[in-house]
Parts: sequence; C-alpha cells; structure tokens
Amino acid sequence: MEEKDFLQSLGYIGFATRLKRISDSFLHDGRKLYKELGLDIEPNWYIIFKILKLEKKLSVTEIAERVQMSHPSVITLTDNMIAAGYVKTRRGRVDGRVRMLELTRKAKIRLPELEKMWDAGEVALETAFRDINGLEVIGEIERRMNHKGFKDRAMHELQKRVNRSTKHKKA
Repeated sequence: MEEKDFLQSLGYIGFATRLKRISDSFLHDGRKLYKELGLDIEPNWYIIFKILKLEKKLSVTEIAERVQMSHPSVITLTDNMIAAGYVKTRRGRVDGRVRMLELTRKAKIRLPELEKMWDAGEVALETAFRDINGLEVIGEIERRMNHKGFKDRAMHELQKRVNRSTKHKKA
C-alpha cells in the first residue's frame, strides 16, 4: 500500500509547509550542485549578485524593498557574501549609518561562470514546470495573498463562525 504524504492529507492547512519543503529542496539541491561544480557560493545569493550587477550599488534597505524580503534576511545574505569576498560595503555619503553594497572584483570575475549555471538552472526549472504554467500559478498565489493575507482571511472566517454561533444561541 502506498503511503500518502501527511502534508498533502492536511489539505490547505499544510500548504505553507509544502511550499517551504519545495523551497528547502531547491536550496539543498542547489548546494549539492554548487559543491559538485566547486563553487563557494550559496544558492540564494544569486538574487544579490543579479541585483547588484544591474544596479551597481544599493543599500540593504533598497535591496530588501526591491526583492520584497525582510531587512534581516538581506543582511544575513549580504554578510555571508561579504565574508566570502563577493560583496563589499561602504558607508553612505549622506548618511554614514547606511551601508552601500556592491560586487567585488572577485564577484565580477566569477559572474560569467555563475550566470551560465543560473541560465542552465532557469531552463531546468522551466522545463519542469512549463506544462503547469508554474510562474503564472505562483504569481497568482502571490497576488491573492498580497491582496488579502492569511491572517485577514482566517480572521474573517473566524468572525463568520462567531456570528453563526451567536445566531444559533439566540434562536
């Protein structure tokens, strides 16, 4: 008898954990790929490489806003990249508290090699998800959750249940 995936059996309440599981799988496979290719980078660093290649210099806050990640998450990514020698930081000219980030010479030299690998990864993911329009599906999920998030949806449902319960008690 085939075992059913417990998270699938939970229905929608297991949805976020299933997304996290997929994300973790991508990161784990990415690390294995990078190790096999002899690369000393982390899978989620590509975001920083790409945005700093395009914009040249950005603050942590600017990166966080543009990629819609938390400030602490961007700090963690960039601090690790600084330690590995791929990103350098300078104090802002106007506000010395602001850290301006840019790619190092090492990063710029490695970028063509990394971009070839990322392009191959893009094609691999596109072929894996093309028939289900993966980007459209995730885009629609993001749109709906940005319009009205989980908390608001759950609170609305709880309020409906309270209202129904109150009506039944009065009757």
